[in-house]
Amino acid sequence: MGSDEFYNEGTVKLSPFWKGFVFVLIAALLAGGVVFISRVLAGDAFNREEAQHALYGMWLARDIKALDIGSFWYDTQRQMVWPFLHSWVLSFFFLVFGTSYLTARLLSWALFLAAVILIYLISTELCDEKGWRVGIVASLLALTSPIMIRFAAENMIEGLGALLFMATAGLYMISEERKITVEYVLLAFLIGLSIYTNYLYAYLLIPAFIVMTLVRLGPLTFEAVQLRRRGEKEAVHFVWWSYRKFIVLGVLLFLCGSWFSFSFSRKIFLLYNTIFKYSGGTVVEGWLPNLIYYPKVIISDLAFSPWIGVLMLAALFLPRVASRYHGLNRLYIYVWTVLLLLTLTISAKTPQMIYIIVPFILIIFSGVVVYLFDSLKRTNKAWAYGLAAVILIPALISLPRFGGLYLPEQGEGSMIKALDYFQATVPGKAGIVSMLNLKRLNPEVVKFHFRDWPGEIIAETQFSGEEIPAGETYFLSLEIDANSPYQADILDDSLYRWNAWLKDREMDGRIRLYSVKRFDGPGLTAKIFRSNP
Repeated sequence: MGSDEFYNEGTVKLSPFWKGFVFVLIAALLAGGVVFISRVLAGDAFNREEAQHALYGMWLARDIKALDIGSFWYDTQRQMVWPFLHSWVLSFFFLVFGTSYLTARLLSWALFLAAVILIYLISTELCDEKGWRVGIVASLLALTSPIMIRFAAENMIEGLGALLFMATAGLYMISEERKITVEYVLLAFLIGLSIYTNYLYAYLLIPAFIVMTLVRLGPLTFEAVQLRRRGEKEAVHFVWWSYRKFIVLGVLLFLCGSWFSFSFSRKIFLLYNTIFKYSGGTVVEGWLPNLIYYPKVIISDLAFSPWIGVLMLAALFLPRVASRYHGLNRLYIYVWTVLLLLTLTISAKTPQMIYIIVPFILIIFSGVVVYLFDSLKRTNKAWAYGLAAVILIPALISLPRFGGLYLPEQGEGSMIKALDYFQATVPGKAGIVSMLNLKRLNPEVVKFHFRDWPGEIIAETQFSGEEIPAGETYFLSLEIDANSPYQADILDDSLYRWNAWLKDREMDGRIRLYSVKRFDGPGLTAKIFRSNP
């Protein structure tokens, strides 16, 4: 990508492509540095999904460190709801940087920076000589996108999915006109990796490339018929195109077959349920709410200003404008294929489902804006600058939101400090019991935070009311003030049921209060109870 020469016509002056690349790189490092300090370093405890991904990576890192191939294979193949690719990469980060909240989120942060750079590179390849300008605009939008900044600081698989989609689209774009087989093997490999990342991504990504292939098939078939009339040898281009697509199909079938070659029935069941029944989010009832759900997400979550979000949505309906750039129509195919599949076939809705196409939407919008600006500038500069004013001036209203993306409010304490207090206060080798199911204090978070704890850990989502375990046992509890921001972390009544059970056991003398610590900033009171002999 970026075929411009490094130096422009033998001078020491950098070409526009490299000037844009250096600018984007510096901007990404500066903005990424702020995100790293304000969100990654200052991050709170994991939510449940983050903790689940972290546990998978932690198990694999331990297996590798112990050189236990059997356990590594077992911990790999038991990841069926979310396949193993993300945990493999995360285990490498844990091995290199140590296992921690910071390291897990460091992977997402690195994927975010890579995505910004790849957005620039893809833009320059898609949009001809103006691509560097489109790339700069799209990269800056990525650096100010609430949804992208969110997943830059959370241990989630969305960043890997988006990067995989972009890498696949980029490789497809630069290799389509070449007759090199190995590039198409790599292309098929990248597409096949989607099934090892997330079933939903495979469901969205593979059809997107099938549609792209079918769109290309029509013109090529017509071209082949015309060429055949002039001589069969002139139809070689179509033959090569078909041959390469069969290579992609063969490798893709092999990768899918490898994944489903064991535990076939269970994986098919999970694939169906993950996509169509339990894909997360909220089930949206009614055809109109379903139809407008993702347009609303584009308006509210893709840009720091809802006004820019409105314009992004409008850009998706202007393919004729964007067709001035030779490759931008490809992105329209990817975006609309994914949006239609999500809208028409999946009842559960959540903003993170469209994350894998967010970079494409940013590039499309940037391409439309740059094209319109250049067109107006050729006829009337005042109109061109008026277009810029129409985009930027209303966006100024949302500047406070922009500041909040990079400098979110930080309380004087956090859930992770409460967990640190529990870990530092409970004597080593003692048993620990926690029956809480909060957003940031749940069984998965407890297991990750106490990952090296030598004693027994009992953490379940539903309290069974069983008798107190034998031996020295400590019970972890939390009280949340009515005005605490952590009230939003309460997912069910487990907090109240657990505290009520502890109070009853304290009254009948079977446990006693061992330690209490107050966190005034977040409005939390952490309590530790100890079983009586």
